[in-house]
Amino acid sequence: MAEPICVAVFGGSGKTGQELISAILRRRMKVRALYRPGSEPKQSLPGLTVIIGQVNEPADIRKTLEGTNGAIVVFGPRLGKHHNPQPFCADSTAKIVAEMKKLNISRLIVQTGAMAGGGDAPNLSKIVRRFSARYKRNYPAIYKDREAQEAITRESGLDWTLVRPFRIANGKGKGSPKVAQSVRIGMFTSIRRADLAKFLTDELSAGRFHRQTIYIAN
Repeated sequence: MAEPICVAVFGGSGKTGQELISAILRRRMKVRALYRPGSEPKQSLPGLTVIIGQVNEPADIRKTLEGTNGAIVVFGPRLGKHHNPQPFCADSTAKIVAEMKKLNISRLIVQTGAMAGGGDAPNLSKIVRRFSARYKRNYPAIYKDREAQEAITRESGLDWTLVRPFRIANGKGKGSPKVAQSVRIGMFTSIRRADLAKFLTDELSAGRFHRQTIYIAN
């Protein structure tokens, strides 16, 4: 794939999304990012086109995708009443996939989490598997939503990559993270947000992990 000149970002208002947009702009590429009303950046950034709308509205998604060479999805569950996460990731991802197909955009990277895919992969430590099982019991709807989001991505027919960090930490990037289909994940495993953002940006154009589900950690 040729070096993308414009990237669509979904989930740009979150911490990872903000870091991702900064990483893309540092590469002198352009960004079109979809923001919920009121979550958009207060200052304009050269190279960033802000789209105000909803991530479950096809018209807003299409507007964000227009003129781009690929898309990166970094949104996650939002807390609703009584701190219960409200599922929306699968539905929104399905709509993003549908609009990408209409626009003939093939490259898609979706960040989920290490506990997706059943949370019982052999590269997860025993304590992480127990943690995952407890999370699944406490938040069954959000767990199913993440599972469905990954299934939609894999079955999209697009040139996809699924990225599963465990813990995302703040701070200066360390560089050279471990990235593979079977990175060992323990309770203290983490990835610096800056390193995750750089990897997502690089992967969009480098395409080392076409149609693979991978873990990433420092």
